[in-house]
Amino acid sequence: MKNFLINLWIFFLFFSKVCFSNDLAYITNQLSNSVSVIDLETYKVIKEISVGLKPAGIAVTKNGKKIFVSNPESKEISVIDGYKLENIKNIPLGKGPLGIALTKDDKFLLVSDWYDHKVSILNTNTLKVIKEISVGKTPAGIDTDLKNSKFYVANRDDHSVSVVNIKNFKEEKILKAGERPFAVTLSPDNKFLYVANVKSSDVSVFNTKDYKKIKTIKVGKSPYAIAFNQEGTQAFVTNQHENTISVIDTVNKKNIKTLDIGEYPEGINFYRKTKEVLIVNWFDSEVVVLNSENLNIKKKITVGEGPRGFGNFIGPNLVK
Repeated sequence: MKNFLINLWIFFLFFSKVCFSNDLAYITNQLSNSVSVIDLETYKVIKEISVGLKPAGIAVTKNGKKIFVSNPESKEISVIDGYKLENIKNIPLGKGPLGIALTKDDKFLLVSDWYDHKVSILNTNTLKVIKEISVGKTPAGIDTDLKNSKFYVANRDDHSVSVVNIKNFKEEKILKAGERPFAVTLSPDNKFLYVANVKSSDVSVFNTKDYKKIKTIKVGKSPYAIAFNQEGTQAFVTNQHENTISVIDTVNKKNIKTLDIGEYPEGINFYRKTKEVLIVNWFDSEVVVLNSENLNIKKKITVGEGPRGFGNFIGPNLVK
């Protein structure tokens, strides 16, 4: 019996290591032209990867094999190899690539261009542009749905959100948001679209079934990005010019708490394995790790200068 229990414990430890192995966070550093790679088990930066000029947007494939970075200043996309943690290719693209996202099947990479007022669609295998879609003025954040059928892009200077059909690559609807929308994020069940409006300092909530705006939620000054917890019961919003994040109760659609988080928070992701929120602070050059349940800060991780982390920056660790 004793040997059985020992073997069972060894198996449990091995199984836990396999199933709960450490993931990585990739943080774009706009002032140091690099990406900081954070081990989410040790909370340490394990590598700095040089990319293009003024990197901003980030997107990681589900299998972690490729990481895509938008570089507005050098007008290109960097492709990072998830095994080697090296920049393997720079792809010239438009006048100012900014927002970047992957379809949920990882077949297409979507890149918004701040100056060309369009979204480029790239095949993630060939890394070739297969389509360019005109949208509103100064498009920024992008999100894609679970069915790989639609994507949403915030058009900042048109105060709108474009709804684009991925099947035929056509803009099929324009939603009126608040003032200067910058980020768009779908709820985990894809029933609602949340839009962060920088100028009006609020979040517009749309029902994705009929695209009606069902709520406008006041948050902090200059909301930049949004992340949901796993259940979709809470949304966390970074407020750039207030140095805070807002916590939204998504059931009642109201802002329930404001937390001081550091100087100039921008990118934000929810890490499901540990139920933590990762917040990227530009002026502090750090990533704050927040416990999503008690809302206490667990850790602060120093990264490169001027980090943004705009997009989905968490992926599996493939480094051997």
